[in-house]
Amino acid sequence: MSQYFSGKVVIITGSSMGIGKALAIHLCSHNARVVLNARNEEKLTSTKDELAARGMEVVAFAGDVTNDEVAKNLIQFAINSFGRIDVLVNNAGTSMRGRIETVNPDVVRDIYEVNTISPLVLSRYAMPFVKESKGHIIFISSLAGLRGLPLISIYSSAKMALTSLADALRVEHQSDHIHIGIVYVGITEVEQGKNTVGADGELIPLDPRSGFYVASTEQVAVAIGNNIRNRKKKTVIGIVGKAFYFLNRYLPFVLEFAIKRSYKKSQKLYN
Repeated sequence: MSQYFSGKVVIITGSSMGIGKALAIHLCSHNARVVLNARNEEKLTSTKDELAARGMEVVAFAGDVTNDEVAKNLIQFAINSFGRIDVLVNNAGTSMRGRIETVNPDVVRDIYEVNTISPLVLSRYAMPFVKESKGHIIFISSLAGLRGLPLISIYSSAKMALTSLADALRVEHQSDHIHIGIVYVGITEVEQGKNTVGADGELIPLDPRSGFYVASTEQVAVAIGNNIRNRKKKTVIGIVGKAFYFLNRYLPFVLEFAIKRSYKKSQKLYN
């Protein structure tokens, strides 16, 4: 990745674990300066200490970026810490499970807050600094952001909104020489302790994933880094991701058949 990230200041939301943490490690290994963020202060501090012990230049700002003041303060914290912002990675997100008629309306609001509204608001506050550095705003989406999927319909629609947001910002800021990228993450390994949200708002532990089609968080981090460095508009990650993208674009009836078949096997779990 050459020296592209050397000295660059990168904000990564949701970076105490999983993809966000792996991305922080990857970019720091290329001499980036990273602002970590997550809601859980204990986990965030542990991650910051781990990376700092490895000689990486990191600071941490704990807080829920669905809160407008927290989002604003995160951006200001980055400026106070490093004097500039080169990259904002909107990585924080929460999935959910359940049929729409069973979903608590508060869960719907929460899912949209963290997956759609928070990235929008953070991008708004970061934009003046990113324009100054001619940097990057990155949205981390999912295959569920390419096509609506059953049992995660709220999450799908929230992630699909990021595509519209990225496309719109790209045109609005075409003369500002900034990069707006969106990354569609496929099936990725699950770190111990990661949860999804049930229709009633209760946390559901995610089962481990394995198999040749499962991307590691490190592989995802490298792909995100390449998206930034190459200033790509869109990146789809993983074997399953690329197959999903191809079928959705060129053979949508085949993909719909596969989704319906999978749904029939799983819907009894959510009745």
